[in-house]
Amino acid sequence: MELTLNSYSEFQPLLDFEEETLATVPYNDLTELTREIKLSFVDFVRQGVMLAVIRRNRLYKRQFKDFAEYCKLALGRSPIYCKRIIEAAKTTIELIKAGFKTLPTSVSQALPLVKFTKPDDAGNRELEDKWQSIIESQPPEHITAAKIAEAIDDKEPEQRAKQIKVSGKAYQILEQKAAAAGLTVSEYLEILIGTEPPDDEEPTVLTPEQEEILDQLDAEFQKDATVEAIGKTDKPVAGFGQKKPSKSYQKAINRSDRASDSS
Repeated sequence: MELTLNSYSEFQPLLDFEEETLATVPYNDLTELTREIKLSFVDFVRQGVMLAVIRRNRLYKRQFKDFAEYCKLALGRSPIYCKRIIEAAKTTIELIKAGFKTLPTSVSQALPLVKFTKPDDAGNRELEDKWQSIIESQPPEHITAAKIAEAIDDKEPEQRAKQIKVSGKAYQILEQKAAAAGLTVSEYLEILIGTEPPDDEEPTVLTPEQEEILDQLDAEFQKDATVEAIGKTDKPVAGFGQKKPSKSYQKAINRSDRASDSS
């Protein structure tokens, strides 16, 4: 496809910036360029401020029915993501006002800190202490969203959520099957691998329709996941295709049966 001027006119300022910057070589001001680079690391803050102004003052109302439609059609972003940018920006601004020079450099880094911005009943908040402990524990270049989340997680290590890498195709299958069963991906996986919730945690209660869907999907997933994980072999994948349902799965079925009998 041949690009015309209108194809990238929206981004013309970036092209102008490139041309202007290259035209001044080798007389560029290092201090000024460094300042601009450092500011660009937290450019999500500017985005969040502008989004907050648009949402608070309903600047979208003449062209869009609500903020969600504006995010989707005007920005090409989900409203949930735009709201997260706003929250991340507010949190980072609070850190700037508190005098920090090292700041989160992305939305994903700022989001784990959002819950600490609200003061408790005594008027105290943990935001500054939490961020201080993070920047003292490692150099700025080593700070990542995952390390921030882990550092401020008060749960025991074995109770913390972990990340695993799967192929895009495998995750798509998981999403589709979980959605069909009315579950999150995490809930669907926990049922498949047979984990049992802690005593103080209520198991997921499934409707008869969801149970039927899970029975069908479990068989399909066993085939898809086995091929994806180990290729065409006869070895079973741990946790898949178990003949005996997990305790959490059985509890959910029993509760659902009792609910059906009572109705």
